[in-house]
Amino acid sequence: MGGEEWQQLYFEDCHVPPEQVLLPAGGFKRQIEGFNAERIGNTARSLAVGRHAFNLAREHSKNRRQFGRALCEFQGIQWKIADMAMNLDAAQLLLYRAAVNAEHGLPSPYETAVAKAMCNKVGFEVAHEAVQILGGLGYSTDSLAEYCMRRTRGWMIAGGSIEMMKNRIAEEVFGRRFSQRPERGDQPRKS
Repeated sequence: MGGEEWQQLYFEDCHVPPEQVLLPAGGFKRQIEGFNAERIGNTARSLAVGRHAFNLAREHSKNRRQFGRALCEFQGIQWKIADMAMNLDAAQLLLYRAAVNAEHGLPSPYETAVAKAMCNKVGFEVAHEAVQILGGLGYSTDSLAEYCMRRTRGWMIAGGSIEMMKNRIAEEVFGRRFSQRPERGDQPRKS
């Protein structure tokens, strides 16, 4: 849906000399700690693309006429645009909080998770509503609205899904880690 082509790479019986190993034992955990900075980028892109879709819908509703009136004069469109604006502004504040509080180090995992989950969700929902407001034009590849919807949907998965972010948020709320893996005795048997 995003337009990229993906391929799997397989390395079998491949020797990697010690000096070429990118992450030594225990390095993955340290790398993941820095991953929150990438998530801030994902969050900002999702929000920016959602805001672009909002601008497309706003302009369309000002210029498109139905039944002798501009679309923006219909209360249903006004409410959609108002909800889109409120959600974009709220999500942007969460993004700013995560970025500003990272001034002296890496972003907080909790604040990053909250911002990513909210901005990804809002970016997609706003792009989805923009497609609806633009009607057939929004669904067409001739408009950027459908592209915005596809891109924001992908960012809900990339860099950690919204569900993963919710797990991280819950860990902070409850002050403890939760294993998402089954207990050893609960694993399904292989036949």
